[in-house]
Amino acid sequence: MALLLPILLVLGVIVLANAVAAAKNPQLNTAFDRLMLLLSIPLAMTGLMLALLPENVGAQLVALEDFPLTNVAGTGLVLFLLGLWTLVVSLKRVRLFLQRWMSIDPGSPVHTLALVLSGFLVGNTMLTLTQGGLTELAASAGAASIAEVVLQQGFFALIALFGAGLLIRRGGDDLSARLGLERLNSSHVRWGLRWIAILVIIQWLIGLAWALLNPEQSALLEGINSELLGDFDTVWEWFALALAAGMGEELLFRGALQPVLGIWATSLLFAIAHVQYGFTLVTLAVFIIGAALGYIRQRTNTTVAIFVHFGYNFVLGLLALLATYLEQFVS
Repeated sequence: MALLLPILLVLGVIVLANAVAAAKNPQLNTAFDRLMLLLSIPLAMTGLMLALLPENVGAQLVALEDFPLTNVAGTGLVLFLLGLWTLVVSLKRVRLFLQRWMSIDPGSPVHTLALVLSGFLVGNTMLTLTQGGLTELAASAGAASIAEVVLQQGFFALIALFGAGLLIRRGGDDLSARLGLERLNSSHVRWGLRWIAILVIIQWLIGLAWALLNPEQSALLEGINSELLGDFDTVWEWFALALAAGMGEELLFRGALQPVLGIWATSLLFAIAHVQYGFTLVTLAVFIIGAALGYIRQRTNTTVAIFVHFGYNFVLGLLALLATYLEQFVS
């Protein structure tokens, strides 16, 4: 319930950006830029205040019961950078500069908001890293539930749908075309199955390399994953997790963001969104997988990318279940 207000706030701003875009009024576009600029100021100021707090005051805050942070200064730095990013991309001349590398429309409030929210996605990862990274997560990790996964991925899907103009600028076939959603055919399935095998092999090879190069951190991450996903112990639970992640993440990253940010920026954003544990060789694997899914979207459509992402996650889940059953059998 605590997440409901932020979710509604984000969706509300997305709807506002689409309404402004639909009006096709340059003055409203300018007003939206100024709104983003105004929002950036209190965010940056709050971050600066937290970052500059005396160390003893920060320690007293952390010592408070139920205080959610372990690093006040780090949190302040992240908030300051988020405010700075929002301020910078609210300037049209900056977006004109970014247009050299991205397919953004500098005058579009929707594209402006896409840049702002991309920064917040990166900021969420940075915030996690400032609170202790792998070591802290290992100490505090709790099992995720199907409901939590579906809620998060449903939020991603809603951002993609409303960001693409649902109910305001697009609907039906136009919305599907914008997000790259088409019917799967037999050729798509065959091509997708090959890519599922390729991505599983890439994940296995990079995971093996990391286990050989840094066995301690590899074992720590394996323990965290076991703790977070330990309750997923049936085929149907892994099926639901794989389907939710495939649909939510692909609609957002490959469907909504890639046509705006481009394949490389989207793949980098996808990788950063998955590095709550810290930057490791696994991050490289996620970036490669994101780039491969982006290529699939570019060559075919988002539906095939969803199929491949689902299949990749499901195969990894089945392998994890198989490993668990084999361990029980051997012991």
